[in-house]
Amino acid sequence: MKEAIIIRGTAMVVQSGGPTAVINSSLAGLVTAIRKKADIPIYGAKGGLQGLLQNTFVRLDALSEQQLHNIKYTPGAVLGTCRLKVDEQHLKQIINVFKALNVRYLFYIGGNGSMHVAHQISIYARNNNYDLYTIGIPKSIDNDLHLIDHSPGYASAAKFLISCTRDITFDIASYEFPKKVTILETMGRNTGWLAAACSLAANPQSNCQQLIYIPEVPFNMEQCLENIEKNKNNGAHTLLIVSEGIRDKNERLIGSDNILFDTLNRPKLGGVSYTLKQQIHQNLGISTRYIDTSIWQRCCTSCLSIVDVEEAYTLGMNAWEAVQNGNNNVMVTLIRQEGTSYAPVYGTVFLKNVVDVEKHFPIEWYNSTMNTIQGAFSNYLTPLLEEDVSPAQDYFFDKLVNI
Repeated sequence: MKEAIIIRGTAMVVQSGGPTAVINSSLAGLVTAIRKKADIPIYGAKGGLQGLLQNTFVRLDALSEQQLHNIKYTPGAVLGTCRLKVDEQHLKQIINVFKALNVRYLFYIGGNGSMHVAHQISIYARNNNYDLYTIGIPKSIDNDLHLIDHSPGYASAAKFLISCTRDITFDIASYEFPKKVTILETMGRNTGWLAAACSLAANPQSNCQQLIYIPEVPFNMEQCLENIEKNKNNGAHTLLIVSEGIRDKNERLIGSDNILFDTLNRPKLGGVSYTLKQQIHQNLGISTRYIDTSIWQRCCTSCLSIVDVEEAYTLGMNAWEAVQNGNNNVMVTLIRQEGTSYAPVYGTVFLKNVVDVEKHFPIEWYNSTMNTIQGAFSNYLTPLLEEDVSPAQDYFFDKLVNI
């Protein structure tokens, strides 16, 4: 263990990227841990990086215990968030802001892109002789962060999609004729973790059969149409579950004729279900509808997994412990302890080993012939879905006042 540091200066917290159901749980855990162990100001950047660059902050150490309790169970990013491609001028501005506020501890809560930015800030500070501890705190509904068993936010989003799939299946199965196709599109970017989650709502005895398509396996339109027609001939409806980032064998996004790009120069995904609907109607003449849950799957309050909440909270607390132990330029993480019952083990990994690496859905958990998910995945996901957060929970709607 590294030598414990002498606590000095102030702390800065940034939430970045897409919100999740438990990103605030990590915030609450972090603030709680710092207040217990150190008497230092804790700043929160309003609106993510934009808050850093525009000097818009709130004092998180001024929050009451009740407010922190409510924040723990509140979906969405209470500090606000954004996506921004960072250049050297931004980094210079950020360090100047830190100097003005004597920020010595930076906590960056986010996904792949956020860990990249945190690493950039850390390296820039070091190269410019500014003493700064930088800790990444993971979150991602896509579950694509490297070197962590699962990302906070994923379990609750998966739980929402399982609930949606089950409800949709009951509706579809209520009709005997005619046989139809329903397309459910999930988020996930370049990975199939969220689409795979829908498999836990499959019912082999139902007259509605699932076909699941994930980005890790090239999408074959001809095979898809054949499977749909086979289901119809066997007297079954088809529930087509597709990840937004599915691609063909040439790595071309399905439905990519008019792809737009976001501020990070990444393709804006979403809308593949409409392309598939058109293809099914034109080639098979089967009545087809599509459902895109879009941003709903990120922050649904009715499907909060208590496992997800508590793990996100603990990772927040461990971020301050990592600093106390002298760790720098790391991301707090968790792995699954081997054994018959589920138990997470917490630790840290260097940010340089996390950035620019995506954790893909294991091919061995996917049946590319049947387009279904293998049972090993259920063993992976099910322990993370235990218990819902009480629907009577009070959420945090107090306005955070700028300083």
